[in-house]
Amino acid sequence: MDVIALSKIVPLFLYPLTIAIGLGLIALLCLVLRKPAAATVALILLIATLGVAGNSRIAGYLAADMEQAHPPLTPENTPRADAIVMLAGVVGLPAPPRVAPDLSASADRILHAARLYHAAKAPLIIVAGGNVFPRPGVRPESFYIAQLLHEWGVPEQAIIAEGKSKNTYQNAVESKHILDERNIDKILLVTSALHMRRALAVFRSLGIDAIPAVTDVMIARYGTPETGPAILSWMPNVQSLLLTTLVIKEHLGLWAYRWLGWIDPKVVSGQKLKYLNSRFAPA
Repeated sequence: MDVIALSKIVPLFLYPLTIAIGLGLIALLCLVLRKPAAATVALILLIATLGVAGNSRIAGYLAADMEQAHPPLTPENTPRADAIVMLAGVVGLPAPPRVAPDLSASADRILHAARLYHAAKAPLIIVAGGNVFPRPGVRPESFYIAQLLHEWGVPEQAIIAEGKSKNTYQNAVESKHILDERNIDKILLVTSALHMRRALAVFRSLGIDAIPAVTDVMIARYGTPETGPAILSWMPNVQSLLLTTLVIKEHLGLWAYRWLGWIDPKVVSGQKLKYLNSRFAPA
């Protein structure tokens, strides 16, 4: 089993939902063995796991801690560079029954890259990302993203689709080959705010002068509600459980990339910006 497959399987056992299922199975086993006290403890831990991980305030705080190092900028306020590198992982492939790519919640990356291009922030967009696992009859994801960019007004000659890479590290390696071939020094790196810390660390560890251009800010989507009864911000919900899971995934990714030597610890940003209210809105 290769590193890519392991990176998709191992974290599953550390996510809140999987832990909750494991605790449920332990509780069931304890009941079968007639150990009600142990079963009660397992059930309490199960409820606590889902209650904490699914709490929107806790999920928002965890996401803010990850996202705040690189706040989003409008295209007009983004610095100019020699190229835009947009990381894939944002569309569902057009495998049956789909007849076209399906945009995911992270598809903001495509729109942001197009907006940066139209704002004349760089003359070239490199879309980095192939398919993690082979899909017969389906092109690499970057191919479909390139088509969408073209539909949104970016000329074909201004787009390079890199379809070999399968994870963030390979995104950076394959992008560096393209950048070196074209003598490109400075890039705008487009990815989700939650993913930027790891992505930026990998690109900079390879010596790429990357400027963060974040989008898809999760705390704005799944954080504490701006309006409505206060109790809603404390009740567990599926969206907050997902957000907590994504934060755990990024922390595990940072740890694994450091362990594998794909990240130079010195380039991981430690910047902490302050959020001035309980809704995690940046000042």
